[in-house]
Amino acid sequence: MNIYELDAASNNAVEDIRALVDQVRYVPQMGKYKIYIIDEVHMLSNAAFNAFLKTLEEPPNYVLFILATTERHKVLPTILSRCQIFNFNSIKIDNIVDQLKLIAKQESIAYEVAALQLIAQKAEGAMRDALSMFDIIATAIGQSGTITYNEASAHLQHLDYAYYFRCTESFLKQDIPALLSIYDAILRAGFNGRHFLAGLGEHLRNLLVCKDQVSLPLLEVPDPIRPQYAEYAVKCSMRFLLDALARLNQYILNYQASQHKRLHVELFLIELATVVEATDAAVVLDKSGSIKKKIVPPPKPNTCIQPPSVDNGIACHIQPKSQNNRSLPGNKVIIQAAVTEQLPTLADLKKTLTETEALITAKQASTVKAEVAFPPVKQKVEAALTYYKEQLKKKGMIADYQLISQPIKVQDRVVSITLINPVQEAMLQNLKEDLLAFLRKTLHCSDIIIQGILVEEIASKRPYTDQEKLSYLSKKNAFIALLQEKLMLELAY
Repeated sequence: MNIYELDAASNNAVEDIRALVDQVRYVPQMGKYKIYIIDEVHMLSNAAFNAFLKTLEEPPNYVLFILATTERHKVLPTILSRCQIFNFNSIKIDNIVDQLKLIAKQESIAYEVAALQLIAQKAEGAMRDALSMFDIIATAIGQSGTITYNEASAHLQHLDYAYYFRCTESFLKQDIPALLSIYDAILRAGFNGRHFLAGLGEHLRNLLVCKDQVSLPLLEVPDPIRPQYAEYAVKCSMRFLLDALARLNQYILNYQASQHKRLHVELFLIELATVVEATDAAVVLDKSGSIKKKIVPPPKPNTCIQPPSVDNGIACHIQPKSQNNRSLPGNKVIIQAAVTEQLPTLADLKKTLTETEALITAKQASTVKAEVAFPPVKQKVEAALTYYKEQLKKKGMIADYQLISQPIKVQDRVVSITLINPVQEAMLQNLKEDLLAFLRKTLHCSDIIIQGILVEEIASKRPYTDQEKLSYLSKKNAFIALLQEKLMLELAY
């Protein structure tokens, strides 16, 4: 078996794939198969994919291609359709820890289980990354050292869980100065705001999964940290955790666009500390760390209920509670009501409503009558149209502006606009509704009417022939005809 490996990230040109295709043509001299492993195949260019397509579709029986990639969506669909796809899922943290234990035992390296769990967590399911981290830490501590949790945390740039637990405690106590001090210490340790927000999001998620036994297996933290998560999960309410995660997600999205990133994170800490009481008003955490139930007092009974006023003068009087009522058993309150007049019946209320509606209708009718009593004056109409034309001009409606600029005639409540062609008549129909509403509102005349008067232009006939020109000039000047008669002149054709 002959195995060849090709890095597509470095050999992604068409020439590299053509050279590979040329090698495929030759039968292996030793072994039965030729196996080509192409790593990071998604880095190939489209031209390289197309050059490789024919060979991949009909390879020789002695050739086997293995295409490896972590971003399958970047590979052309025509390539994927000609491959048998095997998906490799991320390795679980426990499996990575077991493999690291085996390697540490073979290499005689002392370790703490919490350190290996931290390495596996940072690897995010990739065994290759976990081995690289393990090798770096083992080289740093030397042969005689031990891979401790603190050593692994320092080499992996891991923000310790203690910071997040202190932040949670300060959130629950609404201790804003302590939160700002914690964040300042994190920045001095060399971590940036994005790193802190991402870790805080993971911390809040871990508290959320600890709220229920069903989701507890989803907690992926070192074993010594699990009791602390169980303790703080009891202190934090579900509403607070959900609200904190929602706000945190929004702040992470806006972090890159922020001009003052430290202030951006500090505002989030202050905001989250101030909403604890609002999200869980029934549970308050005192400064000593104990949880107390807030007793919400019952609502006080209303001593007087004021009904809406009625035209016929009916009122309800309720006597206030006396001081002696406090000694009654069961904290009962006696309310005595005295009705001075008889309550209205349904018929009385309907009659009152009918009379009110009649008054309103009469008032509206008188208002409309007052509006239409005086016809609009031509000067007011021209002023209103001038304002309307300016608005049309500002909006760039030049054709409508020229239409309104035509001569107008006002007679009684009829506004006549002169039109010179049928096109303007159609334009007036489109503009008429809006213009009519404007004039009625401006002139306070509800029955004003707009009409267009189409005036046909009499086209003046211009002289064309010599005889027509002579006749035209003779009409304008009588001496020309006299001169023609005296001198007996004729037109030359």
